[in-house]
Amino acid sequence: MKILLVDDEQGFLDVMGDILRDHGHEVILAENGKQARESLEVENVDLIISDIFMPTLDGARFHSYVREFSGAHEVPFVFVSGYDDENTRSLILDPKKDFFFSKTTPPQIIVTFIDSLSAPPKP
Repeated sequence: MKILLVDDEQGFLDVMGDILRDHGHEVILAENGKQARESLEVENVDLIISDIFMPTLDGARFHSYVREFSGAHEVPFVFVSGYDDENTRSLILDPKKDFFFSKTTPPQIIVTFIDSLSAPPKP
């Protein structure tokens, strides 16, 4: 699976990027929504994982761009944030393709979830 990973914390990008690669995923890194938007102009991805609070273009505005203007409007979008509150969770507009994990979630749980997205549907 080709994953666009977006976060302004380099440590999170490095660790989560390595974990995803170790599980066989191709990972494209972006440090903010603007870089992520530019990546989507030249790359097709199967999944987007994005922080919410970032400089330049935050995750909420990037999500709006993805859903309204990009060719990736059907791509699953996972918000990952250190903030886990009602306002943060209100960004999940379509529970079939928008998801949320706290940054305190163990990486293996996130990887298992990602693997479930790419698994063939059960009859």
